[in-house]
Amino acid sequence: MIHTLLRRHLLSSRRAIVKTQGAPVRSYMPLAGPPRFPMNPAQRLILGVGPLILMMVIPYWALFNMPRWSRMHLGLPPEEEEEEAEPPPENAK
Repeated sequence: MIHTLLRRHLLSSRRAIVKTQGAPVRSYMPLAGPPRFPMNPAQRLILGVGPLILMMVIPYWALFNMPRWSRMHLGLPPEEEEEEAEPPPENAK
């Protein structure tokens, strides 16, 4: 009985029609593309532009802090302390 049903299924003309007329169905999740869950504009802005802003801000921050790091590693006091230090008193004659 199973062989008869299998033979009918394999030899039926309906199988070929469904195969050519049916829409292809994907049996796996896509690896790329928009997320499956809806996002509001704030989430899109944070996830889309946030990493770009970080990649642009961090190098400039590091470049502007280079002199402070250099003084720190050389064992010198920070520039702010040198500027705030009072000048030595002049000897009055």
